[in-house]
Amino acid sequence: MAAAVANPPPAAGPPSASAQDPDSYPLAAQIALKDFKLPDFPPQASRLRELTLTADIKMDEYQTKVLTMPDAIVTQPPLDELPQSITHLTFELFGLGFPGTPPFLTRIARSLPNIRSVTFFSCLIDGLDDHSRRDAEKFFDCLPNLRELHVIDSFARPGFFKTIGAILETRAREDAGEGFKLVDVSYTFRGHEDSDFLARVQGEELASLIVKGAVGASFDFVPQRQDDLQEGEADDDGKDKPKGKLNEGILPFANDGRAPTAVRKKFESLSHGGQLKNLKVLNLGMWSLRPQEVGEIVYAAAGGAEPGLADLTVSILLEEGWVQKLAEGLKYKGVATELESIEIVGVPDQAKEEGDDWKAGLSAIKKDEAELMAEGAPKLNKVGMSILKVRSAPNVVFYKVDGEGWVER
Repeated sequence: MAAAVANPPPAAGPPSASAQDPDSYPLAAQIALKDFKLPDFPPQASRLRELTLTADIKMDEYQTKVLTMPDAIVTQPPLDELPQSITHLTFELFGLGFPGTPPFLTRIARSLPNIRSVTFFSCLIDGLDDHSRRDAEKFFDCLPNLRELHVIDSFARPGFFKTIGAILETRAREDAGEGFKLVDVSYTFRGHEDSDFLARVQGEELASLIVKGAVGASFDFVPQRQDDLQEGEADDDGKDKPKGKLNEGILPFANDGRAPTAVRKKFESLSHGGQLKNLKVLNLGMWSLRPQEVGEIVYAAAGGAEPGLADLTVSILLEEGWVQKLAEGLKYKGVATELESIEIVGVPDQAKEEGDDWKAGLSAIKKDEAELMAEGAPKLNKVGMSILKVRSAPNVVFYKVDGEGWVER
């Protein structure tokens, strides 16, 4: 099952005209599915742009509905006519995936040829068996106009993301107006209580989703929110404890592991001929990097062309002299001349794991260190830093203010 997620996407209205205005044409709709059958769409849905399909399937029936029976019919005709205006498609809460026979996802893709954006929210994308895996892979193969992929707290079995990355590469274009443009992957970090969490994230394969011509690429962990006390209860100091208290932060993939190595190799393979010249936003917070490796990745993103990277988020190993090493990398051959914002997730190089002792001696950047980074990035106006996104650890944000210089806020 995919993990439950805080702050789900907002629900849209039903695909029908309101009683007060029978001639209205909604642009977004959310449909709760108790089975893997889509309802008939009324004429008023002919201008829909965004469609969200939400699983509302009884748990004791779900697994039976998605597993392929031995005598199942393999092929099915296309679905009934769906609004061809739909360009943004979201699947949410399909924690056991989708049936592969008949191929649920593929039939939707073939019925909606104009899809440009797909979001999976708390799903098991490739399901429980090989039929579901093939259906999910074919789904992407049948989306020639796909420009954006959003994966939020959604998992897949080993090998899936590598296959999807290969499909996206065939659609990639260096031209700013064509091809696949945006990948956004985020997970609520649950590694504190789930020892298999990082293994299920497939951090090594996710690098395959970065392709040439991309404008944005984001891979991030978000601190888990938990309700330690019921509403109205108080903490040890007698103060009401807010609901949604942040947990212990995050822990990126270790720098010496296979996942960060795959990221470095991916950028190296795209470092020639300006393949990433259109990249504006880059978030690699999911992987721990050494400070000099950050400079190498920024250099690879420029790829010999005019640099375009404006917003950078990275998890950096806080080894000795890391600020100086990072600043030197940003200065190299003017690769950071367009950079406007840097967000740093500090990863302690050596830390104790008992109680709060691991925070001892750690500090966030200071004003003069923000100024040092800006020497190679003349447009830089924001530098932020946390330690593993832990609220009680050192945390700072500096802004460059006209007439005042760098100011902490």
